[in-house]
This record gives sequence, C-alpha cells and structure tokens, in this order.
Amino acid sequence: MIIQQNLKPKNDVIFKNLFSKNGNEEMLAEIIEKVIKIKVEEIEVEKEVELSKMHINEKYGKLDLKVIVNKNIMIIIEMQRTDNCNMSKRALFYAGKILASSLKAKETYDNIKDIYFISILNYNILETEEYSTDTVIVDSKYRKYIIIEGIKFYFIELPKFREQVKEPKTKLEQWLAFIDYESEEMVNMAIARNKLVEKAQKDYEYLTGDAATRRLEELREKAIYDEYFAYERGEEKGEARGKIIGEKQGKIKTAIEMMKDDVKLEIIEKYTGLTKKELEELLLEKV
Repeated sequence: MIIQQNLKPKNDVIFKNLFSKNGNEEMLAEIIEKVIKIKVEEIEVEKEVELSKMHINEKYGKLDLKVIVNKNIMIIIEMQRTDNCNMSKRALFYAGKILASSLKAKETYDNIKDIYFISILNYNILETEEYSTDTVIVDSKYRKYIIIEGIKFYFIELPKFREQVKEPKTKLEQWLAFIDYESEEMVNMAIARNKLVEKAQKDYEYLTGDAATRRLEELREKAIYDEYFAYERGEEKGEARGKIIGEKQGKIKTAIEMMKDDVKLEIIEKYTGLTKKELEELLLEKV
C-alpha cells in the first residue's frame, strides 16, 4: 500500500484534489470538526483543482485549501512538507493578506469572517509536547484574556503525531494516520475504523493512478528543489537564478499563446528557444 513519498496524501497537490472533490465535503467537515472543535452545519469548498489547466510552475499558496463553514467562518488548510524556517512569518503574512481581501468595498469590519488557519506540517516547529496546537492572541500578563478574536492558527506536527500515536483511536488520529501515510498498519486501522477514511483511500488510489497528477507532481518537485538550491547557494546566485527562471517563464507564456493560435511546434521552437521536449510537455499540459 505505501508508495513513494511525493505522492502521499500529505502532498499538497494530492491533498487538495482529494478533499476539494465534489462529494467529499463530509470528509473535510469531519477533519475540521475534530481540529477546530466546532459543529459543521454547512460547508462550501473552493472549486476543485483542474490539473489539466494548472501551470507547471504553480505551487505553495495557490494549492492551499479554502473552505467556508456555516457561512461565517473561513478556514484555510495548508500542507507543508519542507521546513523553510519561515513558518511564523509566512502565517502572519498570509493572515493579513486573507483578512484584507475578505472585506469588499463599502463593507464594515463587522462583515469580516472569522478566519482559522490549519497548517499540517511534515516537520516540527514548536517546543510543546502536543502534536496539535491552537493559538490565540492574549494579554501578556493575563494569559486567559483573549485580546483579538476571530483569527486562530492551528499547527499539526506530523513527526510528533507519528511518535506519540501508535493506534488511531479518535477520528482526528485516524485522519492524520491516513494523511501522513507513513505506517501501513496505522493506515489499515484507520480505514477499518472510519468509513470516511475508507472512502478517502479509494479516491486516493484512483487519484494517484492518474498520469496527469504524477506528471504535475514531478514538475512541482523539480521547481521546489530548484528554488531551494538557489536559496542555499546564496542571495546573489539566487537572484541570478530568479532572473533565469523569469526569462524561462516568459518564453513558456509566449509558447502557450502561440499554441492557442495553432502555430506549428517547429516555429514556436525557433522563436522561443524552448526545446522540442519542453514544448511537447507544454502541449500535454494544455490539452
């Protein structure tokens, strides 16, 4: 059952496609209820990802899952497999961006929805013992006094979960065993004890058998590693790498527009400098 690391449910591409799929709202609702501890009466999930229309360089934030619960709560769920040492700043930046964009023109602050961020991490960031942590903004002296309500961050650290839980007894533990997908025994127990996890497993098997999903993940993995190594080589080299990537993206954009006009690949190759193999891959993505 256990397959290669980059196609497990904790992969952001796999996760979003699985839980944003029409008909899988009940699965997502159960996860949200167990993490945030609220009753989900109504759930509206962001439109499912259309893999064939995704650009090969799309990654990170664009694959976060956005959900509206009970009409007045916005929940953002994200998967993070690699520790880039910027989780706290990234979370704050993202929170501000979502808050700013959620209020329409002429609306009052009363119209802002409560916003909850659920970050499922394949690494540890906190010194606390618990694998699931929820945070609030409190008074520095009176810790029980919540200063700002309506925004909360939830961090789930999979390595801690893996170390602490050997038998998935609760609904949350069953979902985390499935999402983590590191122990075949744990996954089997979760499937046996939870009908929704069993359904998720069937959808997951179908999804990971899809050639487009596998190809997209390969391209995303390459983009992630390229960016990481550019950062490791230092700011100057990273900027140079960024310039190269920017130029390449420009060529890709031009090629896509030419494809829309049914220009022959030989001509596109001549004017963009992209290789025949690259153009054929783009053509497959376009189709």
